[in-house]
Amino acid sequence: MAEEKNVKVTYFDKKSIACPACSREFQREVLMSGSGRLIAGKLTDELRRLYQPSKKYGRINPLVYPVVVCPDCLYAAFPEDFSRLSEKSTDKMREFTDRRIQLVMQSVGPVDFSETRDDRAGAASYILATSCYSFFDKSISPTVKRGLCCLRGAWVLNDMVENTEPGEDRDRYAWVSNILYHKAYKFYSDALDLYQKKVETIEGIALGPDTDKNWGYEGFLYTVSQLCLKLGFTEDDLEKRAMSYLGTKRIIAKLFGSGKASKSKPSEILDMSRILYDKLDAYVKEIEETLGKKFE
Repeated sequence: MAEEKNVKVTYFDKKSIACPACSREFQREVLMSGSGRLIAGKLTDELRRLYQPSKKYGRINPLVYPVVVCPDCLYAAFPEDFSRLSEKSTDKMREFTDRRIQLVMQSVGPVDFSETRDDRAGAASYILATSCYSFFDKSISPTVKRGLCCLRGAWVLNDMVENTEPGEDRDRYAWVSNILYHKAYKFYSDALDLYQKKVETIEGIALGPDTDKNWGYEGFLYTVSQLCLKLGFTEDDLEKRAMSYLGTKRIIAKLFGSGKASKSKPSEILDMSRILYDKLDAYVKEIEETLGKKFE
């Protein structure tokens, strides 16, 4: 991904990884740090950290590398989960190999995970992991991880849209990104519900949502709320939409109503949450005017 020749930004780990699904041994590509490779830019309202290209290394996207993918069967998961498949899940993973290959082809086109990754491989890795986590036991907290994969995959695909000339590929990337955003909203919402019901935990998990900082539980709730703000309009029933916005307002108010920054409530999230809350409030009032009724 670097613009200069012979400038390394990644390396392949000398220690081999054995795929639990197909037994293939391979080396994982790892992003190198330091030496000005990553120049941090602004933080988006989705808690994504943007990076500026450097003169020496060019544009580097850290989101491309976190997911481990077997080059043969395309089994994919985060490093801490890659070897944690049950025997039953392993059989299922083998059974769905052709489906994973088809999924990648339909989404971004052919990708070779034995080669150095680019944005296309990065996007494919999250799409694959989203599929593979559906076979994981609830003790692994697959729902929130599927949400995280969908959100990051959507981000990478949006980068591809910006860096691709108008045409069929660009339209496909935008289409798949939109699908992933909607899936992220569903998985994050489901993960919150499952956590509250004590079915799946989110504790002890790097919730990101980006790779530069773990914003923890507050960041998780903020992300759920931000996705509601951006995708709540897809609910055609205005009453249901208003109730969804109201529920999200209560989450924001409960978390950040004190207006005081702390270690668990950093000022960046507090400031963005105030903006989010005001937008949700405006949407609710707009629906109330349209329907001629008050929602509490």
